[in-house]
Amino acid sequence: MIYSYKNMLWCKSVPLKLFSFKTASLTGMTIFGAALIASPNISSAQAVPELLETLLVSGERTSVPVPGGQLLIKTREDFAIGARIDPAELLQVIPGVQVDSRTNYAQDTRISLRGFGARSAFGVRGIDLQVDAIPMSTPDGQGQLGSVMLDNIGSAQVLRGPIAVLYGNGAGGVIALQTAVPESSRLGIGLNGGDPGLARQTLNGEWRNENLALRAQFGNSIIDGERPHSRAERQQAGVQFFYATANGVDVILKHDYSDDPLLQDPLGLTPEQWREDPWQLNAAAELFDTRKIVGHQQTSITVRDNTGATRWQTGLWQGERDIEQYLGFAGDAIASSGGVVDLARDFSGASGTITHSLEFFNLPTEISVGAELAQMQDHRRGYVNDFGTAGDLRRDETGDVQSRDIYSLLHLKPVEKLTLYAGARAMNLDIDVVDSFIVTGNPDDSGARDYRESSYAFGANYLLNPAWELFVGSGRGYETPTLTEMAYKSNATGLNTELEAAINHQQQWGISYRPDDTRELTITQFIIDTDNEIVVDQSLNGRTSYRNAAATERDGIELFGRYDIHPTLRMQLSLQSLDAIYSAGQWSGNQLPGVAGEQYQLGVQWRPFANDSLQLDLNAQQRSRIYTADNNQVYAPGFHTFDIGAQGTYPLKSLHFDWWLKLANLADENYVGSVIVNQANGRAFEPALGRNFTAGIKLTHAF
Repeated sequence: MIYSYKNMLWCKSVPLKLFSFKTASLTGMTIFGAALIASPNISSAQAVPELLETLLVSGERTSVPVPGGQLLIKTREDFAIGARIDPAELLQVIPGVQVDSRTNYAQDTRISLRGFGARSAFGVRGIDLQVDAIPMSTPDGQGQLGSVMLDNIGSAQVLRGPIAVLYGNGAGGVIALQTAVPESSRLGIGLNGGDPGLARQTLNGEWRNENLALRAQFGNSIIDGERPHSRAERQQAGVQFFYATANGVDVILKHDYSDDPLLQDPLGLTPEQWREDPWQLNAAAELFDTRKIVGHQQTSITVRDNTGATRWQTGLWQGERDIEQYLGFAGDAIASSGGVVDLARDFSGASGTITHSLEFFNLPTEISVGAELAQMQDHRRGYVNDFGTAGDLRRDETGDVQSRDIYSLLHLKPVEKLTLYAGARAMNLDIDVVDSFIVTGNPDDSGARDYRESSYAFGANYLLNPAWELFVGSGRGYETPTLTEMAYKSNATGLNTELEAAINHQQQWGISYRPDDTRELTITQFIIDTDNEIVVDQSLNGRTSYRNAAATERDGIELFGRYDIHPTLRMQLSLQSLDAIYSAGQWSGNQLPGVAGEQYQLGVQWRPFANDSLQLDLNAQQRSRIYTADNNQVYAPGFHTFDIGAQGTYPLKSLHFDWWLKLANLADENYVGSVIVNQANGRAFEPALGRNFTAGIKLTHAF
């Protein structure tokens, strides 16, 4: 189910907590005069089931809750029915989150949170992405979830609001996915299929022996696509090891692998083309054979001790990501970056935190402090796109990014009903680019820039009575330019070192009602002001430059409600109204492109037999129009969709048979699922699927 911060208990023996080894904020000395600076990370709330149950029974709640009104959690039981090929299936009916339906697997799923990330031209921007407390975002603020195998994700946590500014370049918020720990030994095989030409096979093996668990999984997906030139092929595999010692130390070791040998890019359509035929061919896609090949692998280890008054956690990760992408133009000008991207990325990092519970002048207090180090190196080459083959070299550079962060968080309870929190983060980000393609007509684009940024947040919760709670918070955050945004200057050579970090100030307040586990209502209002927004300056011959040229305002209100009408019937509702505009600069008064002003989502689940043999789902969504560019001259119309689904599970001695069916876009509405923001050639519309049917079965043998 979805529930709010009040379900995130801080137990002295096992803290099922929001902040783990990246968790950040001020220590007690920060409030009372010192200057220890810091930042956060959402950790897994899951441990080996037997151990977790025992500790929960013997544990006791501390007096320090998680900051109110800012965290929502969605567990596996409430994920939308589907084939688990898109993170959108995990994030429905969460206020503040906008997930666009691109139906284009050559481009990463577009996710925005309260307007952050909506204008990103590549991956997910301004949102900190994590899987099992390990970052999926790079030090400069880019990220993606396309390489994550979603089949065994047990929960999705979404943190938004002022406290999210403590996540550095993820100042817009945090999306953290948690892997479910194996509960028994079993072997499963799954088959999924349907529209548009989907064929997916999965194999999953789990082994469990007391406090030791192991999982190995494999998935193979092929999607023919609705539009011409939109075929996608993806293979994924992973191994996960879980261990809990007798004295309460947990170890999680993972290796994940993803290979996309073919992701065809159908490209966008102009508004006229979309109205004429949303499934037509974009001629440039065939002419330049637009496509992407991606290889990704990552290894990580997390060790934590969640027992006693002092808890700690540390993590290490290392990985590689290789991309070969053919764009929809030649890029043959000598000063162009080319029409073929060849990127080899190495990345690694380490983080650690320590949390201590104490009585400060007889006041219950929680203090967390920690640090994070991360680095990546991009070796990027660009070639002429010679009608689908790589031609002459047009770009050859190496970019290094290193970040060093310290952070801390303080919770303090001066009276029984009032909880205060405060936090801060300090970041050192170093960017260094060495250009090796320096010829006549192509200047030296080498350069370096160091960023020294800080963020802070503070707030309070007040419990009116056991059911009603008020919350308020404020914070200052930042978004540094990414390596890609700094690549070029408009009318000069060298790295664009003039770009400054965008600075945002967030305020939030609201009220939450939760009389029991069957009912919940939260209303939140927020204001976000941002200076030095990073916008496109010019795009010429394949070289796109950026500048700080704007200020923005985001005023919004969110409502989330959950009501278990009956033990077999649950309803969940989210409403979002967001006024996101430029408040200064060339586009003052215009709406931010890529951001929906209004979004309404409804989810209904019904289990007619009060068990898992049958569950019926209804999901409805309505979204207002979205502008495609800063000038607000073109917009994608609003839309509403309805999805229905059914699923069930049946035990057959040592076998379990699971099935699901889904009919999406029931009314067969023709709508734009996503827009390509500030597309220079006007091909900004990416059509969503019409009415489509998918289904899946899974057979599991327990041993």
